[in-house]
Amino acid sequence: MTHPVYVVRHGQSEWNVRRLTQGQTTHPALTDIGRSQATTAAGLIAADLAGLGVAAERLISSDLTRAMETAKVIGRWLELTVESDPRLREQHLGELEGRSYEETWAAAETFDWSDPTQPIAGGESLMDVYERMAAVLEEVDPTSVTVLVSHGDAIRAMIAYLNGAKPHKSNWIDVPNGAVARVDGAITWLGTAPIRQPHAVPGQDLLMPRGNMITLAPPSFTGVTLAGTDQAMPT
Repeated sequence: MTHPVYVVRHGQSEWNVRRLTQGQTTHPALTDIGRSQATTAAGLIAADLAGLGVAAERLISSDLTRAMETAKVIGRWLELTVESDPRLREQHLGELEGRSYEETWAAAETFDWSDPTQPIAGGESLMDVYERMAAVLEEVDPTSVTVLVSHGDAIRAMIAYLNGAKPHKSNWIDVPNGAVARVDGAITWLGTAPIRQPHAVPGQDLLMPRGNMITLAPPSFTGVTLAGTDQAMPT
């Protein structure tokens, strides 16, 4: 039997509220709303596990503060100790980190988003994130339940991998703070469905305000198996 993997985006952080681009900036912590979102995510996972009649055995998080704080809330609910894995970090956005969303959008207009190997502002490329997220999934034990806590762009890269698409070819999906997905041969979003933009371009989260997006049903990723196994704008 293949057990599910749960993937969680961290709760709202202080920099989400301040509208500052985080990337791999270490220190931004959760807000009170972010802690509430983490608690809601934990409850969704616990209820889903109860319905499946299984228990989670591993909880692995990005080592960035906002993710670790989210994971600790989940760990208290599921009675698990948090393990850290830097491969679950957000995309490194180089010199864009710490800038306002508006500054980041302006800078992003100069990037060639059709090239997934291009490092962004001296940070990581889309493929860098895609490959490390894929590596984490490849190491997941299919005989036990694992919970992964990560970040918006990193989770989008993971979804592209699970869907058999390269990151610059995949539909853009908004992954709200505290969002939870169950991966078990398909991807099922627990709670509120994400916002999906079917004709998005890579980096659209840096370029397009949330108000211009459209809400669709949760994506259906059928036939997916594991082999061996931020607030809305810049994360």
